[in-house]
Amino acid sequence: MQTTPHPRRTLSALFTAALVAALLSLSWAGGSPARAAAGDGSVSDPNIAYVGRWDTSSGTAAVPHWSGAYLQTAFTGTTVKVRARDAVNFYASVDGGPDVFHAGVRGTVNLTPQPLSPGTHTLRISYRSGDTVFQGLVLDSGARTVAPAVPSGLVEFVGDSITTGALTDRLALDSYAWKTGERLGMRHTRIARAGYCLVAQSGCTGLSGQYFRTGSTGDQNWDFSRYGASAVVINLGTNDIGHGVSGPAFQAAYTKFLSDVRARHPEAQLFAVQTLKKRYVAETRAAVSARNSAGDAKVTYVDTTGWLTDGTDYEDGNGHPNEAGHTKFAGRLAPVIAARLGTATEASAQAAAPGQPGDPSIKFVGRWDTRSSSTLYTPYWAGAYYRVGFTGRTVKLKQRGTIDFWARIDDGPVRFYDDVKGTVDLTPTALAAGNHTLQVNYQVVAGSYRGDAVFQGLALDSGATTFAPPAPAKLIEFVGDSITVGTTSSQNARTAYGWLIGERLGAEHTQVAQGGACLVATADGCVGLEQQFGRLNPNSPTPNWDFSRYQANAVVINLGTNDVGHGVSSTQFQSAYSSLLRKVRAAYPRAWIFALETFRGRYVPQTEAAVKAAVDGGDTRLSFVDTTGWLGSGDLTDSVHPNDQGHRVIADRLAPIIAARIGG
Repeated sequence: MQTTPHPRRTLSALFTAALVAALLSLSWAGGSPARAAAGDGSVSDPNIAYVGRWDTSSGTAAVPHWSGAYLQTAFTGTTVKVRARDAVNFYASVDGGPDVFHAGVRGTVNLTPQPLSPGTHTLRISYRSGDTVFQGLVLDSGARTVAPAVPSGLVEFVGDSITTGALTDRLALDSYAWKTGERLGMRHTRIARAGYCLVAQSGCTGLSGQYFRTGSTGDQNWDFSRYGASAVVINLGTNDIGHGVSGPAFQAAYTKFLSDVRARHPEAQLFAVQTLKKRYVAETRAAVSARNSAGDAKVTYVDTTGWLTDGTDYEDGNGHPNEAGHTKFAGRLAPVIAARLGTATEASAQAAAPGQPGDPSIKFVGRWDTRSSSTLYTPYWAGAYYRVGFTGRTVKLKQRGTIDFWARIDDGPVRFYDDVKGTVDLTPTALAAGNHTLQVNYQVVAGSYRGDAVFQGLALDSGATTFAPPAPAKLIEFVGDSITVGTTSSQNARTAYGWLIGERLGAEHTQVAQGGACLVATADGCVGLEQQFGRLNPNSPTPNWDFSRYQANAVVINLGTNDVGHGVSSTQFQSAYSSLLRKVRAAYPRAWIFALETFRGRYVPQTEAAVKAAVDGGDTRLSFVDTTGWLGSGDLTDSVHPNDQGHRVIADRLAPIIAARIGG
């Protein structure tokens, strides 16, 4: 029998529902949202961590303020989408992968056009420009968010356009502030805006006052109880001089600003950075001394003299670093901060965990991305590998997704693991007790890794640890295309001439090579290594590789086989080859460079001419290598690619030439 609700009860229920809805829409003082049910992906979902100064007071739209604010969460299922109110530009990283740029998108934006494998995944979103409003996530049916693993430490960067990463390709993501935070394994915020000063004067907004506001404009006070900083890095003064701020006025404002920041972050280490253009140096030092004299021992002056090089590390003449300059800046600043924080940083804790990413006993050889994530290390280019020593009787490799790889324990045989994932047991038969070594490299196909080539760490026996095995003193880098990759040989990179020569000469070895690559980047899509040589990733224009990570003793270039099929003229080729030689020399000032004649004899006069021009210009550590007659028909799998025998023939001929120059 159908019943009719009592009118009074209906009104009461409606009133109660309205009251509950109203209470849910209320927020804490300072803009923190009321908590929604964990896992629903809404703006108020407590499993979403907002880093930076976000206004989440509406409960339905989260608005980031200042530059480079981001959010993090984890989720189950195989897909994730984000709701955007209107056209917006943002970066999204799934499972610690590259930050993918989504330009001018709106509505419900699919961040996983290629569904993920079932399981738990991570997500980070950073807004760049446009209608920067986060309206929640859309997950698979039955999926939910999961509280992400976020570092406990946070470093805040206070500055102007230099701190925002102005003029770089990715702005905040290319800034020294972002890079330093990532390198330290800490959460990071930027309270910075282009053109801002320390002192408010002559129309210049002064961060000595605006720092304490929620946004870069407006007068709403920020609620400092929302987060506490472990460190605050101040880089101000570049713009004040153009607005007539006197030395005494700057010093007084800086001293007071340090005092005011200390009041908001009582336990933080404060760093006053000398501006790159060396403005108000004496006044900044004096402000730090004044605070130290007042009993604040946690204030440090940072001398940046010599950190960056004019003409190399800047985008312009106004002090804006390029992406390489920001990387260098971060490389110098991060250790300064870590030293003051001691073992409190996430990076230090990570480094202390045997077998995990960040363990200093693990030697990553080649171009690995060890900075985008503290828990996921990703190799790029061909033939990257890692080596580590370990104690105990067993070792397992933690793999995020399906991948093919080779592993070698001690001096035993190399074992191939086909389409494996999860925790892969590398010692189904336990080893003898004692010290052992492990080397792992992932399979490449035409220079790209087949499957999910992501290192997540090792699982060791209870009580076991890692140690650094003996490491070769020299490194050889091989630059080329599919021939250098080892395409069509039995084990790709492992059976390519570069790997064979490195092993024969007792040297570390890298293969900066990709199948189908040219020397010259062409309009029809051929990847040009003259352009990409300086990149972390062969298929991305950013970020640049940090050449301070290792220095090559020798560089072997084998390029030109593919250019002829893409219409590259002889003049273009010679010019690009000369440019590549200059870039290699700038990256490796002491390396011996070997320019190989391609095995098909293409662009030989142009290669020789580029080498001769460089030698005539004063580069005496450079050789042209004539490869005429090295390979016969029995050494090839087709008309181009050497087979295993062919790669051994190349190694037999080339290894003595390299050894004659660098030893081994």
